[in-house]
Amino acid sequence: MLEIKNVTKWFKGVHALSDVSVAFNEGTIHGVVGENGAGKSTLMKIISGVYSADSGEIYLNGELCNFQSPREAYDRGIRFVHQELSLIESLSVAENLYIHRFRNQKVLKLARRKQLCEEAKAILDFWKIDVDPAKKVSDISISMRQMVEIARELSTEGKIIILDEPTSSLTENEIEKFFEFLRDLRSKNYIVIFISHRINEILNLVDRITVLRDGELIGTRDTEEMNPDEIVHMIANKQLSELFPKSLVPIGDTVFEVENMTGPGCEDINFSVRKGEILGLAGLVGAGRSETLKTIFGLIPKASGRITFNGKEIDVQRPDQAISLDIMMLSENRGAEGIFPLLNIAKNTIMLRLKDVCKLIFLNKKLIDRRTREGVDSLGIVTFDPYRQLISQLSGGNQQKVIFARLLGAYPKLLLLDEPTRGIDVNNKSEIHKIIGRFLEQGGSVVMVSSELDEIFGVCDRVFVLFEGKQVALFDRDSFDKEEVLRCMMGVQSRTS
Repeated sequence: MLEIKNVTKWFKGVHALSDVSVAFNEGTIHGVVGENGAGKSTLMKIISGVYSADSGEIYLNGELCNFQSPREAYDRGIRFVHQELSLIESLSVAENLYIHRFRNQKVLKLARRKQLCEEAKAILDFWKIDVDPAKKVSDISISMRQMVEIARELSTEGKIIILDEPTSSLTENEIEKFFEFLRDLRSKNYIVIFISHRINEILNLVDRITVLRDGELIGTRDTEEMNPDEIVHMIANKQLSELFPKSLVPIGDTVFEVENMTGPGCEDINFSVRKGEILGLAGLVGAGRSETLKTIFGLIPKASGRITFNGKEIDVQRPDQAISLDIMMLSENRGAEGIFPLLNIAKNTIMLRLKDVCKLIFLNKKLIDRRTREGVDSLGIVTFDPYRQLISQLSGGNQQKVIFARLLGAYPKLLLLDEPTRGIDVNNKSEIHKIIGRFLEQGGSVVMVSSELDEIFGVCDRVFVLFEGKQVALFDRDSFDKEEVLRCMMGVQSRTS
């Protein structure tokens, strides 16, 4: 048992955690949920020795052990797998599995790769991970990387594993395979601490749920005693229906049409988007969802096909051409492709309108300030100062709002949104969808990729399903059926409407 008793933590006079007590038992998958800023990460960092608690105690198997460093927690078997994985992509699976064990080796001692692969294969077989240990990490899927990283941590005598948003980059099919892996950990009496913003995952996987809000413990209960509305209400005082609010916007004429489009990762794609509409793209990893958006936006080359926008055929070869046509795209990889982490919020906001705010080589600070304030106020971005605060210092939800402020500040007519609420808490999810709704009310149109079917069904007017790069189904809102959509996503059936 890992037991936290009356833990309190302050940061600059602000309560990050206030008198929190919770017990994590072996052979249990324990969910920890709450909004961004609720205290989840602070609690996990105290457990893993990154922070020291200002007051309170930590007990491991009945022994007091308030960790003063990550090394102390590591030596006691606590492992933390962060949302951003730490595997080295240029090395093989086997080399990554044994990377921790090289630190005590002599200088210039060579690794015996054949022996390394054999020993790695034994570890992978034990955890039922079907991957070639000689393969480079860059050549395996994200879900497989996560399982390899967990296996690495547990093979070093870890008994407690903390997982921070481990499914944020996975499709539903991959998630189920990953959950089977975690259930196997539970059967082997490991303690799994699972942090997620996805309510359906929590209900399908974990045994107990701890809810934090504003640094305080709201409660810990057995999952079987709870339903989705109760969890959402404990997290944010909201009902489940409020997570994905549907904007009731009149649907107009067709404004965007793709005909027989083929490119890397997608083949013979045909769909249209109407004014005021959200068209959802559903599919598994490798289905061609992101590739479809990137081909439209000019990030990857279109081999053939025809694209029409506002009645005129367009030929987009580069993203700047799409932007000049008022087509904007939000990437699924916010950290690597969405934000400029070393720039402040104001500069991130006006990045698409630099020509408007520049005079010769000088920036028009008055215009930048006006545009920034408009974005901050209208989108509800929480910041103490958009000039003194870097975007990387914001929560994931507020970073996403800044990106939306940048896109909307360029007055788009079509938004291509790839996983717009990935890794965002429940309150900010609903806020993001309200922002999208206001864009639709102003005459815009949206093509949206999401791995959450609840999100797709909640806000989309139609759903376009892809399988292995090809279109297999189209559903109108009045004919949404989760089981049928899943069968189409898995290639079991096809359908058009």
